[in-house]
Amino acid sequence: MSEIKTFLYAWLGKQKMTPSYDIQPSGSKARPKFMCEVRVDGIPYVGIGNSTNKKDAQANAAYDFANYLVRAGKIQASEIPSKVIASSAPQQPSSTYDNMTGELPSGILPPHLQLKQEHHDQVTDFSFERAGPSVRGGALHDYYDRKRKLEEEETFASEEIDLNSKLHGNWTVENSKGRLHQFFQQNKINPEYKYSQVGPDHNRSFISELVVYIKKLGRSLHAREHGSNKKNASQSCALSIIRQLYHLNVIEAYTGITKNKASDEAEPYAVNLDQATEQQLIDLLKKLNIPAVCPPESCPNPFNLVIPKPQVTPATDVRCVAGVIPWSPPQVNWNPWTSCNIDEGPLSNCSDEQISSDLMNANLYAMENNLRLKQMMDERSSLPILDYKHKLLTLVRENNVLVVRGQTGSGKTTQVPQYILDSYIESNNASKCNIIVTQPRRISAVSVAERVADERGEELGNSTGYSVRFESVLPRPHAGILFCTVGVLLRKLTNGLRGVSHIIVDEIHERDINTDFLLVVLRDIVVTFPGIRVILMSATVETSMFTEYFNNCPVLEVHGRTHPVQEYFMEDCIEMLKFVPPPRTQKQRKDKKN
Repeated sequence: MSEIKTFLYAWLGKQKMTPSYDIQPSGSKARPKFMCEVRVDGIPYVGIGNSTNKKDAQANAAYDFANYLVRAGKIQASEIPSKVIASSAPQQPSSTYDNMTGELPSGILPPHLQLKQEHHDQVTDFSFERAGPSVRGGALHDYYDRKRKLEEEETFASEEIDLNSKLHGNWTVENSKGRLHQFFQQNKINPEYKYSQVGPDHNRSFISELVVYIKKLGRSLHAREHGSNKKNASQSCALSIIRQLYHLNVIEAYTGITKNKASDEAEPYAVNLDQATEQQLIDLLKKLNIPAVCPPESCPNPFNLVIPKPQVTPATDVRCVAGVIPWSPPQVNWNPWTSCNIDEGPLSNCSDEQISSDLMNANLYAMENNLRLKQMMDERSSLPILDYKHKLLTLVRENNVLVVRGQTGSGKTTQVPQYILDSYIESNNASKCNIIVTQPRRISAVSVAERVADERGEELGNSTGYSVRFESVLPRPHAGILFCTVGVLLRKLTNGLRGVSHIIVDEIHERDINTDFLLVVLRDIVVTFPGIRVILMSATVETSMFTEYFNNCPVLEVHGRTHPVQEYFMEDCIEMLKFVPPPRTQKQRKDKKN
């Protein structure tokens, strides 16, 4: 993982540039994460990476920035170091898995595949006797040892994370113990930590207790904290005492500012100079373009001739405020729906070719064996928009923005995103397609997502998903369709549109403040990033206004409808339901009083 940082630093060094990494904690307290942003002066792009530790977050951000340089034509894709995890575990033979839909990258085998490999070796290799019960599964020892060490490291790292330190004077585990010992020395206090062990032998932890009498307060402070080892327990205990002292106004808040050393500042020194020496110094200062310090005409006291040294303030990292929402095409090791990197599972190390090949083979298998999919394909073939499929895909491929106008019942809402997705899957480019479809209401987003999943012969969460307020079923990270409301998409824009290739805005004639603001943002994104595709769809819309707003974009007219549409007004619905409103209770009471 560290090779990409070295590569990026070396390449930028040749361009006389230096990357700047900015790491911030993110996620919840139960499952903390780190988000890293890498910036380079002179390059209008911000690389983003997420992970459970800072090192991997920096590496992911460096990969993101390197991929941008590839898209910009600065470097070649073959020059970027590949993400390969070496392993000493036995690898699976290719002949055993020839019938699988795709090949996974090399790495540590999970337990079920490892056991399958051992069983295969026992069956095919007759030169050795079978392993007994005590030996069986012995190849998994290295796997479990590595997993146990990784869990221990994550546990130790998570204990040092505190996202609420600002509420307690910025005192954290790292800086509290040293300040507490300094406080003890100043007040001549000799503390003593008391430790106790809890838990079984295989999962032992420690509890640290500390009682300190504060003479200034006239009371004792108690702390009792838990940790995976004695060091973490004592640090947590010291943090508890420090925060109590802070809230009781005994110690100050942590600022992280150390006292500046004054050794480099020269003290004034009184000298007596003759006129010749003084003239030589004046000539030298003029030659060096340095303004001389001239004493006043009447100066009874000694005057300092030392030129004031300019105060150099430390350079601070000024975060760039982007004027346009950041965007990047779909890429490996990135989940566009959660806006974070994929650090676990086979997808964390798969290449574009492996993902696309696997999805294409899975689609071919479903077309041949999924009876429900075959039935739905026959129903989809009766929709009027099928006659415009080839023209639709051509216009989407050649234009950044497209307006699709079709009558209600033509199938544009359910078929347009599927046509785009299927074209990428069939051309072996499935990893380069992720589609977001907006709906004006949450009931529309959920119902359309369920309908599209049913047409594809799948359950929600595979290639189709939805996201509305307080409820989400997200699709797979690659080659997925996400139906959401306009408000959810606007909220998602705060993290950018990384990994999204197409945005479809349905029912644009139902204009409101959210839809209009979304169109404003999308126009700026399309101008800045020509690689993204935007499709606007509606049944009744004045196309001239939208085509002019998006620089005279083309319009696709879809004629015909499958089902007849009958318009009903509120009065008609009341008459059909035979609805009779109940009498008003207040009026009845007034009538009784009268």
